[in-house]
Amino acid sequence: MSRPKIAFVLRSIGLEYDDRIRKECITLSKTADVKIFVIFTNNIKEEGVTSYGIPYKSFRINTRKIFPSGKFLFLKSIEFYLKTIKHLKQYDIVWAHEVYSFLFPLLMKRNKVIWDLHELPGRFNRPIWIKIFHYIENKCKRIIHANEFRIQYLKNARLIKQPKKHVFVRNYPDKNFIFSKKTPESYKKIKDWLSGETYVYLQGLTNPGRYPYNSIASVLKSTEYKIIVAGDYYNENIKQLLINKFGEEFFKRVFFAGMINQLEIPSILKNAKFTIVLYNISLPNNRYCEANRFYQAINLGVPVITGCNEPMVEIVNKHKLGIAMDSDGSKLDDLCKSIKELIQNYDYYKRNVESNGQKFIWSDDSINKSWYSY
Repeated sequence: MSRPKIAFVLRSIGLEYDDRIRKECITLSKTADVKIFVIFTNNIKEEGVTSYGIPYKSFRINTRKIFPSGKFLFLKSIEFYLKTIKHLKQYDIVWAHEVYSFLFPLLMKRNKVIWDLHELPGRFNRPIWIKIFHYIENKCKRIIHANEFRIQYLKNARLIKQPKKHVFVRNYPDKNFIFSKKTPESYKKIKDWLSGETYVYLQGLTNPGRYPYNSIASVLKSTEYKIIVAGDYYNENIKQLLINKFGEEFFKRVFFAGMINQLEIPSILKNAKFTIVLYNISLPNNRYCEANRFYQAINLGVPVITGCNEPMVEIVNKHKLGIAMDSDGSKLDDLCKSIKELIQNYDYYKRNVESNGQKFIWSDDSINKSWYSY
């Protein structure tokens, strides 16, 4: 019996940075032939093979050069679909990622597409789009979500009509991540800067909804620890506010490490004192988020401080892995109090996270059941 052929279609900042894509590809490649068709943030056209052995082909989207970033997304989606569709005829399954890829389940044959929604499908909450979602739902083989909280939200919003088609795959780290020995190019520079001092690891402070100011300010205000910030972007206005507030302390204690490949993260994260994961809960997509970096930390035995987002609160409180606040992180004083509480009871939380963290490990079964069993 020949192996099925699966095509991933997606957009990405870089395939070495997208851990969900990496894990799904590795799992599926054990029983199927997988290839990635992608548009990159830098809009480069190329072909190659990822570090985890999956071939890929990227496309240059002309409408991205014509129209501003974040504008005319429908036209950009059409161009991506038209450039990609001719490559997909030989594939048994098209695994379309994120809302951006909705034209693939909308226009392709019934039961040909699995729609993997990393985020809530916010654009489909208007009357005409609700009908389009129901049509897509009817045509899809499966629709995958990040957790059961998101599915329940969509049920309550009456967007889901065929609940049997909806499953969730939580974004747990895999053993390749947990036991990775890889280090980033900046590793020596980071270690030299730390000079053996205690530090806090922060990641993904890419927009105001993740409370980048409060995340850094709370550590600077409540501790003497250093801070490593991983990620490719940090708002310069917020950085200036921190400089104005903390002056030389900011430069002494905060290191911006830039982008770090997924399998290089453990070398930095595993020795952190703790980490902070926050999302503004005013938007449902943020409220029901459970960040990749959240699971990465607890699997590496690093206590966490989170906001009141239900998916993370459930796990933190059940296993006593750190502090789940009553607020979402918008109040700096609440965050400072939580840091002090964590430090005062640090040995307790550290023991709990070390003994319970690896309950949350990626399983091949979770992804295989999402498409084999329907």
